Order: sequence, then structure tokens, then C-alpha cells
Amino acid sequence: MDEQLPYLDTFIKVADCNSFTAAAGTLGLTQAAVSQRIQALETRLNTSLFDRSKGRISITRSGQTLYEYAQEILELHSRAV
Repeated sequence: MDEQLPYLDTFIKVADCNSFTAAAGTLGLTQAAVSQRIQALETRLNTSLFDRSKGRISITRSGQTLYEYAQEILELHSRAV
């Protein structure tokens, strides 16, 4: 489980920033690393989390569902630690 937490944190940052590049800056990662984490989540969940059309990103319905769960998971993990 712990190995997935950075992926969920990355997902939350991308959603909050509406940008892979801005999220990378806040996380201290490269844009490529952020993209790789999001792709890994999308592959694992077999769904698109972001709509990447028109040069902008927006969260999909599946992404919104994950966003709510990810926030809860990260909050519970933080409280447990």
C-alpha cells in the first residue's frame, strides 16, 4: 500500500494544479516522472483520469471519484503515522 501513496499524492497535485508541469514543480519531480506516475495509475485502474484534449487537462468523472478516495486515503495514512 505505501508504495502507491506517492502516486496518489502526485494525482492529487496534478488535479489541484490542473497541470502536470506545475505539479512536478511542487513535488520536486520532472514533468516526465509525473506523467509516468499518472500513466501507471491509469493503467492499473484501466481508466483515464484526465482529459488531455485541447492543450489543457481536466479531471474525468473517474478521476473525480479517485480524487475523493485519494484524499481520504492520504488523510487516514497521515493520521495513522
